[in-house]
Amino acid sequence: MSHESPPPAATGFEWRTNATWMGFPWIHVAVGQSESGQLRVARGIFALGQRAQGFCAVGMIATGFFSIGILSFGMFSAGIVSVGLFGAAGLNAFGPFAYGLCAVGVRVGGPAPFELRF
Repeated sequence: MSHESPPPAATGFEWRTNATWMGFPWIHVAVGQSESGQLRVARGIFALGQRAQGFCAVGMIATGFFSIGILSFGMFSAGIVSVGLFGAAGLNAFGPFAYGLCAVGVRVGGPAPFELRF
């Protein structure tokens, strides 16, 4: 007697615009899990979801030129932990121009910044 569980049902929501630019939708919203049980990833010019990748990305884990999320990476980023190649803001901010509770960078601001002097 086998006690195999049924395959996971797709949960969540996914929506994207029909208009694209360079193969990416202008807006892509993706939350929840796919039919295979993997987390959905929003990929678009404007991406919104648990995991978001795009020019302007908002999500729990966000990657993009402009990114906002709990964990965010980009040229300009904001979040709990943010890493910006140019600017970062958040509780823990890392970048040349950083602002946060714990900010590390060349030009920093916030309650307890750590400035690297050259």
